[in-house]
Amino acid sequence: MSDECNEETADRVGVLFALRDEPALVVRAEQLGYESAWAAEGQGKSAFGKLERWAVHTDRIGLATGIVNVFSRTPAAIAQAAATLDSHSGGRAILGLGVAHPGVVEGFHGAEFERPLPRMAEYIRLVRRYLRGDPEGFDGEFFSPSRTAFWEAFEPERASIPIYNGALGPGNVRLTGQFADGWVPNLYPDSRFEEARGWLADGAARGDRDPASIDVAMYVLTAVDEDSERARRVAAEHVAYYLRDIPGYYDRAAVEAGFEDVVEAVRAAPSTAAGAERVDDGLLDRLAVVGTPEEARAQLDHLRRIGVDLPIVRAPAGSDREWVERTLEAFAPSR
Repeated sequence: MSDECNEETADRVGVLFALRDEPALVVRAEQLGYESAWAAEGQGKSAFGKLERWAVHTDRIGLATGIVNVFSRTPAAIAQAAATLDSHSGGRAILGLGVAHPGVVEGFHGAEFERPLPRMAEYIRLVRRYLRGDPEGFDGEFFSPSRTAFWEAFEPERASIPIYNGALGPGNVRLTGQFADGWVPNLYPDSRFEEARGWLADGAARGDRDPASIDVAMYVLTAVDEDSERARRVAAEHVAYYLRDIPGYYDRAAVEAGFEDVVEAVRAAPSTAAGAERVDDGLLDRLAVVGTPEEARAQLDHLRRIGVDLPIVRAPAGSDREWVERTLEAFAPSR
């Protein structure tokens, strides 16, 4: 990947609608030229359920899980869901996977959060086998199916669907380079990005792959408003929630980027609102694209220059419909 923004990738942009399920917004994103729309699920609506609904209302935009975890479904179930979405959408499915974190895996699904990286590696290999229709069995550490092919009555739209890994730590980023088609980190400090690209290249070397073939996507927290101070305040509330209420996951990258004191202050706050007051500008500027539409677009271009092939913009958590629409308009490739 080049550090310079080029004509082929400059206008690539996706959008994360997170927990929203409004087909009209996805239609608008398609009209504005967005490459893909990403649906999260967490502890809410199924990502696949939302994407199936969106497929009915759209024709071109990619439809991505962003993300589904590798503990709550078997690889066969994920492969079935992805292949079905791909069939129903005419080959537009994108599979975003992640190991998630104990709060989701143990707290919500009641599964043990154990050996997440070996599990992810095996998961990707198995999903690909099901999509290819390999008839032989598979003897794995976590799954040992006697066959890895769908019934003959169901032939997938494609034998391969792009798989992205929502990795944050060094080992998981290296795993992405070795096995996945793309990397999609969330709330990742831009100051750590060059080192992380090195991890990605290390993993690609292990898999005898060209690191340039791995699509580097990134969820980009954006807060776009003509009132820059208001934008910063809303973005800080989003960051505080992720640092304070999901401990041991997103906070690690911020600590490693040199913001340990800020992270500790946010986590010690009595509420998320109080924690937002402790998110300083230094950290916010590393994690988010914030300001007027002009300022925000310039910051997005910076991310492209440091190696983000596909920025996936998102409005802050809890944003109303008007804010999401403003976000779509601000970063529209056809603008």
